[in-house]
Amino acid sequence: MIPKPIILDISEWQVPTKINYDQLCREIAGVIVRVQYGSNYEDKHYKTHIAAFKKRNIPVAVYAWVRGTSVTDMEKEASDFYRRANTLEPTFWWLDVEEQSMRNMRQGVEAYRKKLKELGAKKVGAYIANHLYKQFNLNTSTFDAIWLPTYGINNGQYNGSKPTATSVYHLHQYTDRGKLSGYSDYLDLNRIAKGKLDDYFNQKDNPIIIEETIRYELITDVYLREGPSVHAKEIALLKKGEHILIHKNHFKEGYIWGEQRREKKQSGYLALVMLQEYVKKVK
Repeated sequence: MIPKPIILDISEWQVPTKINYDQLCREIAGVIVRVQYGSNYEDKHYKTHIAAFKKRNIPVAVYAWVRGTSVTDMEKEASDFYRRANTLEPTFWWLDVEEQSMRNMRQGVEAYRKKLKELGAKKVGAYIANHLYKQFNLNTSTFDAIWLPTYGINNGQYNGSKPTATSVYHLHQYTDRGKLSGYSDYLDLNRIAKGKLDDYFNQKDNPIIIEETIRYELITDVYLREGPSVHAKEIALLKKGEHILIHKNHFKEGYIWGEQRREKKQSGYLALVMLQEYVKKVK
């Protein structure tokens, strides 16, 4: 199976010209984009990827492969990472720790994390190679989340194979052979092991609200709610086949919520897109 919500991680290896972003974004709830490989190598396509996903209301986190050879070098990498990605307003910052680049990785990675925080990164996590977890002996307690990879039989789906290095992790990369619409080659897919989507892709500080009047036809029954949240009170059940007029789109909880104007200047909200299950545009 492919657990939902689907979280994708991506880099320059996925060339933008080979991606149909419209199709791919219908499949995923969040994306983690590589920004750099050490300080000196800037990912060729991270700006293009981030712009394309944000344009389609997919929340974006970022990651950097860690290669620092000293505490000073680790801090320099952190500064470069922040400089390159800060203006793009990522929801989360991830350190990709898969390489023994200095003798004391615990000390070096902590210096990297601390520097990012000092510069202004609000949420910083660590992606740690499962087979190197004990060897690196990172101080995982200082990070906001831990992300681990284990693939099992690696057939593109999650088969119940969990990380073995520790039971304390939040995201799980369960395959590098995933297949999704919009891209013909393999993709890295991830599931949430602990918490909820907003913990890693929360955009409350930088909410996306797009004013755009579009008419939709419902392709399934959908609840109209008082607010843009699955926890908001239900106002009505809109039936399959109904046509609705939406004036604003709000991104929250991995959904695009359409705002429908109602009587007495009130609004109702319904989920328009989560894997494109709910509506289709009407010309």
